Amino acid sequence: MEKMTTRAEFIERLKEIRAVEILARKSYLEDVALFKNSELKVRIQEIKDDEDKHILILEQLIYMLEN
Repeated sequence: MEKMTTRAEFIERLKEIRAVEILARKSYLEDVALFKNSELKVRIQEIKDDEDKHILILEQLIYMLEN
């Protein structure tokens, strides 16, 4: 991985991480619909909720750095 030397590069990397988190969240939503085991569904939902928190933190950090 290349070294980041500017704020813009750092923001761009954060946006890339956010995109990965959004894709992961989408995958967890599909998994919840796929499985029948309610305990497994609860665990997947908890992971999805964590992804939501990560995305929110990243969005807030990106906003702070851009403004």
